[in-house]
Amino acid sequence: MNNKRLWKVLCWNIRGLNSDKKWNSIRDKVQESICNIMCLQETKRQSFDLQFIRKFCPQNFDSFHFLPSTGASGGILVVWQGNLFKGDLAFQNEFTVSINFTSKLNEANWILQ
Repeated sequence: MNNKRLWKVLCWNIRGLNSDKKWNSIRDKVQESICNIMCLQETKRQSFDLQFIRKFCPQNFDSFHFLPSTGASGGILVVWQGNLFKGDLAFQNEFTVSINFTSKLNEANWILQ
């Protein structure tokens, strides 16, 4: 039996995440791609909470980690389905975030950099 699974990761340079037009585009793309993890670069936001993430992510995307923007540039958001993965911060500096993911389905472990 093959119990390997391919996880779908959506990566997108969003160029700012402060308008409802962008939120609608993201929501549509997530539903279209049926991704399990989403990485957004250039969010241009200092902070995130689950209430804000709900504006553009389906309910099952309930876990996240972010790197705040510096002024009007930068910012990274990694959001994932908490029912599928346990995610722990593996590394972070001013330019990158690495998350150590463990599958809740088969205990497979990998790092998203």
